[in-house]
Amino acid sequence: MEKSDNKMILRIRENTFTAQFSGGNESVFLKGTTLLDILKHHRPPEKETVVLAKVNQRLCSLQQSIDEDCTIEWVPTPSLEGTRAYQQTLCLILIRAVLELYPHQKLLIDHSLGKGLFCRLQHKRAISLWTVKKIKKRMMEIIQSNESIQPVTLSREQAAERFRLNGEKDTLLLGNQEQFRFTFYQSGGVLDFFDHPLLSSTNRVQTFDLRPWPPGMILNFIETSSQNLPPFIKQKKLFRVFHEYGRWESILKIQKAADINEASESGEILDLVKIAEGLHEKKIAHIADTITKKKKIIRIVLISGPSSSGKTTFTKRLGIQLRVNGLKPLMISLDDYFLNREQTPRTANGDYNYESPEAIDILQLNRDLQSLLAGETVPLPHYDFKLGKRLPGATRHLESHQPILIEGIHGLNDQITPSISRNNKLKIYISALTQLNITDHTRVPTSDVRLLRRLIRDYQFRNYSPEHTIERWPLVRLGEEKNIFPFQEEADIMFNSSLIYELPVLREMVKPLLERVPPTHAAFFEAQRLILLLLFFLPLSPNEVPSNSILREFIGRSSFDY
Repeated sequence: MEKSDNKMILRIRENTFTAQFSGGNESVFLKGTTLLDILKHHRPPEKETVVLAKVNQRLCSLQQSIDEDCTIEWVPTPSLEGTRAYQQTLCLILIRAVLELYPHQKLLIDHSLGKGLFCRLQHKRAISLWTVKKIKKRMMEIIQSNESIQPVTLSREQAAERFRLNGEKDTLLLGNQEQFRFTFYQSGGVLDFFDHPLLSSTNRVQTFDLRPWPPGMILNFIETSSQNLPPFIKQKKLFRVFHEYGRWESILKIQKAADINEASESGEILDLVKIAEGLHEKKIAHIADTITKKKKIIRIVLISGPSSSGKTTFTKRLGIQLRVNGLKPLMISLDDYFLNREQTPRTANGDYNYESPEAIDILQLNRDLQSLLAGETVPLPHYDFKLGKRLPGATRHLESHQPILIEGIHGLNDQITPSISRNNKLKIYISALTQLNITDHTRVPTSDVRLLRRLIRDYQFRNYSPEHTIERWPLVRLGEEKNIFPFQEEADIMFNSSLIYELPVLREMVKPLLERVPPTHAAFFEAQRLILLLLFFLPLSPNEVPSNSILREFIGRSSFDY
């Protein structure tokens, strides 16, 4: 009897696993039980809707089956991970609707625009209102059908074959020799790759919109902090910059990770470095010519953009081009007008909020600008970040034809320079607006490129760990949403600081930092997501980056002083 009992116990142990939950509770389940079924027995006491789970420090769909002992932490809807799952699930539903309605068309999910994504059909010059309505109607039918969305784990060889079937090049996985398993997601006749777990079923998505935006359409979705669609704001200037950069990439035949990898293998990427930097130089020279040719001399040039867009290097390079044209600009950083640390406003959790315009001594800034424009000699301040104090800086005098270049994240906001007439100001918006995609349906978010830039800069020059930078990034993004993006369409000129070759360089430098983030840290999941993004690109040595490149502001060894 004892032997029989022992065999029974062994069989039970062989066919079960133990799951531990937050708070110390644990339960035994049969191997192959999905997280969705586990959730039915161990729903957290909080009222938030659970959309994903963290299993042994890995983010998973609720449709994922479990076969080993694990820890489980539930992920609610109002979270960064939950919002990403919502948005990418919506993309899957769009992909499926287009495939079912137009099987001979290829859907391209190009780039972000406002609170949505710009999408187009490759073989259509423009998408009609009727086509958009038809696609939206099919999406709603798929949502109402409440079909499950199944994760499918493929080996490297199976993933390569699936990528080929989906129209991707073999070179897509050239840089990804370290990954042996890829998770695709299946709904209807679609089996596609996503870089983030999706929701468990189609009806988990309820709120969205699809609207025409010639030559394509805009897919609008919810944000992290709300279950309501944000208002749609037309951003025609920003779209023109994206569109222009996209045309340039098409000419170079570099639109996806596979194209960059091919260029790396052939050695052509060294020419791409020169071409990308040449484009930047040409654009900056054109902006300098625009300023110089103005009938009325522009006295104030305001240069603004989100974090890690390259504002400082752009300003320095613009200054050089203006000097080539016979002008000698005076450069001012808004950072030097920060209030002393004890006067700086704080966030809700008590951190100093340098992203707020209230952190700037606006009164002193405008006094100095008025004095300079009046021809007076002015002692300009310098902010010491280590001391948290504004200290006396160099004394400056402005000649009658000298422009002032003012660089800072709040430059486009007229509340910062209320004493200066709009007619005397030229506003320049700069951001890293990448057009590169991993696949037709998996884009590289522009905010990810800026975060990668910031990660290496913070580590090298500010002594911040990758964990610190990742944890602070949502606060930075919140500040941008409030204080920068609402003003970007007021810019007179927009400059795209993205470099077509920079992700291979950032892979070489940032990936080792991200790999140091411990699995127990809250930043681990974001670090892993960024690693998987970088793995799609073959690395490129930082030695290939010119010394005056905007990228040098972040990776170091720039010919400029900062």
